[in-house]
Formats: sequence, C-alpha cells, structure tokens
Amino acid sequence: MLDHAEAKRRILEEVSPLPAEERPFARCHGAVLATALLAPHPMPRFDNSAVDGYAVCAAEVASASAVTPVLLTSLGYVPAGNPGDWTLQAGQCVQVATGAPTPKGADAVVMKEDATRHDDGSVSIREAVRLRENMRYCGEDIGAGDELFPAGTRIGAAQLSVLATMGFTQVPVTRTVRVGIVSTGSELLEVHESPGPGQIRESNRFMLEALVREEGAHPEVVAKAPDEEEALRELFLRALEGDLALISGGVSVGEKDLTKRVLEQLGVEPLFWKVRVKPGKPLFFGRRGSTLVFGLPGNPASSFVLFEEFVRPALRKMQGRRSLEEPMVSATLEAEVLEQASRLQFLRGQLRFAEGRYWVRPLPIQGSHSISSLVRGNCLIRIEPDSGVIPAGTEVPVRLLRNEI
Repeated sequence: MLDHAEAKRRILEEVSPLPAEERPFARCHGAVLATALLAPHPMPRFDNSAVDGYAVCAAEVASASAVTPVLLTSLGYVPAGNPGDWTLQAGQCVQVATGAPTPKGADAVVMKEDATRHDDGSVSIREAVRLRENMRYCGEDIGAGDELFPAGTRIGAAQLSVLATMGFTQVPVTRTVRVGIVSTGSELLEVHESPGPGQIRESNRFMLEALVREEGAHPEVVAKAPDEEEALRELFLRALEGDLALISGGVSVGEKDLTKRVLEQLGVEPLFWKVRVKPGKPLFFGRRGSTLVFGLPGNPASSFVLFEEFVRPALRKMQGRRSLEEPMVSATLEAEVLEQASRLQFLRGQLRFAEGRYWVRPLPIQGSHSISSLVRGNCLIRIEPDSGVIPAGTEVPVRLLRNEI
C-alpha cells in the first residue's frame, strides 16, 4: 500500500501533456495554452488620451492656475477612432476624447473641466499638468514581443480580452482530454427511479462528470453498469477509448467487486492498488496503452477526495497546466480533532477568513458515504497519520475546494 506522496508521484510520472492544436478564438475559453504567446504589437498601439480634455505641451502650462490661466489656440477636436494628424506648435492645443490619439508635440492632457473654451477658438487652461499626465503612451502596457502568457496558462475572461486585443484568431492549445466515466453496482438506480429495499439512486457519475468538466475535459462516456462481468466489460471498453477512464465502485475486496479483475482482463496494466489515505484506501491506478485508468471507491466522499488529490492533478498535467492542484492554506482549528487513524486523513471542513487569517472547523459527519459533507464543506483538512488528538488552536494545512456553502 502506497502513501499519499508516493501514489501521487507515480501517477504524475505516467502523465504526459496531450498534443497541441490550433483552436478558433471563439472556442478557446477554458482551454490551456500549449505554447507561450508573444505580443505581435505594442499596447496601446499609439499615444492616446486617458480623459476628455485638451492635449498640450506640459511645459507651456506649468504656471497655469485659476488666477493666472494660460491661453492657447485650439486646432480642433479629435474623437476616438480619428487618426488625429495634427502637430502642436508653441501656443497651441487640441481637444481630444478619451482614447483618441494625441497629436505630435503633445506630452500631457488637461482635463476638460480644468479648461474654458472661448468663442474665438482659444482655450484658457486653469490647471498645470505633469509630463505624461492623463496620457497613455504607445507600448506602456505591453511592448511588442513581450510574453503575454506562458505555456500552461488556462484561458479565462482576462486572457480572452488580451487575445482579442492582440488579434489572435487561432490559439495554440492542448487538445481536450477525453474521459470515460462508469459507475458500477447492481443496487444503483437512475435519478428518476424509486428505490426499493437495498437500492439507491446513483450519483457518482454525475459528480465525476461535473468535476471533469470543471477542468475543461470532455466526458465522452457517462454510464452505469450492474455487477455483471459482461455488462462491465462492454462499458469499460467504451470508457477505455478515451485519454482517461474513471471507474467508480467495485475496487474493494467484496464478492461482487469485479472492477479490478475485468479491467485486467481487458489489458489494463495495474500500476498500484490501495493508498494510505482516509477516505479512499482502495484506489486503483493503471493504464492501457495511452489511456490512464482510475478505479475509485463507490462511496461518494471517497471518490470526491480521491478526485481532488489524484485525478485533478493528472487531468491538469495532461492539459499542460502549470498549477496542478487547488491551493493549500494554513488555518487555525476552531474545534479539536478527535478522530485518529494510521492513514493520512482528509476531513471535510468549513473554512472562513476572519481577523486576518483562516479558521477551519471539521464537519461532524466524516464517513466515506456522507453526501452531506460534500455540500457543507468548502475545504479538505489534512491530518497526518497517528497524529493523536489535535487541540483547537492548532494550525493545520487545508486544501481549498471550489464549493459554495
């Protein structure tokens, strides 16, 4: 049985980023950049005004005030989108809109409310401005050739804005990870069915599908199968056509725990089975060709924790992500931890930020079957093996979860 760190190391050792592809800009949200992108041009592309006002030479209005305004001659008005081809000479200014190009010779902009325009076209400047005040200079934000994003960046709203500004109609991204998900168990029913004695509605495949989609991967097979070898074989084969297969249930040692046996019959090479983690001890990991295979316990909390700790990092590495895990923070326990185990534990907890630091409280129900702990918790509290009773006030490492409570 492997410890947590060794299991994660072995998993990530087996993972390689998928090939790159060119994707249209309109379809690259959520994808991961396969290569670094450089700016094809500066931003701003030209000197322009940050306010509505008058483009001036700062030195000429250095003495301007409400008592002693400086009188300049306005050459005209430049709206946004106009090329603004004027060149300022001594004693001149140009009225400009926000975002409009500033004329040659201008090195500052006086705000409109600090100037008075007269009927004869002259303008009284009542406020001095510093060099470059209220101006955006060519390339001051991004220079031509600057790195916009390194490889491994996931494309979100901010990245889309920059890609659009820079004119990237095609974006080099890692190919989408194709995932097969199968839940096993003869006791499992569909959502719309009414459970009889000993039966439950199946939920794991929907939870796993949502977690997979969070990472930008595509679940191509999402199905359930009874504990019958032929049915399992048929669905497992379909799941194994993807880049990654997630099999929920049937990985323990019961009479009907057939997952491991059927996977091996289908040519899946077992790389390890069982980890010193609670919940989630019977984790199976293997591969068939280029397809990675995870066998997860059927208990929902176990599957959820194992996904966070082992599957999510594997998915992210397949995409070439730089950050493989959700962040961990240090938090102060608000209640003592009474549970003791010889395995590394991940307790579901409630995390809050107050008084300049994180505080965390373990949830009262920590069973691997507990679905309430999945919706009431927004973090996983890491408790080392054989820790004994941990008193309130102790600092503990906590993994953040993207879960609103």
